[in-house]
Amino acid sequence: MKVPVEPLDPRQVHALQQMSPEEKWQVALGLLETATEIRRLALRRDHPEWTEAQVEAELAAERIRAAA
Repeated sequence: MKVPVEPLDPRQVHALQQMSPEEKWQVALGLLETATEIRRLALRRDHPEWTEAQVEAELAAERIRAAA
């Protein structure tokens, strides 16, 4: 599934140019953590009978499928 990407605003480009690689990495990690938490909440909502282990296993399986 290809997700459309909107062009960055010039202010965003400038802000990114001012960031160190470490800062950019921290932003990327924060986005990944947020996306993971949103997906975790959706899995809990869709499968209230699942244990935490089942939710985490599905998250791991989805990451593997996404990387393939």
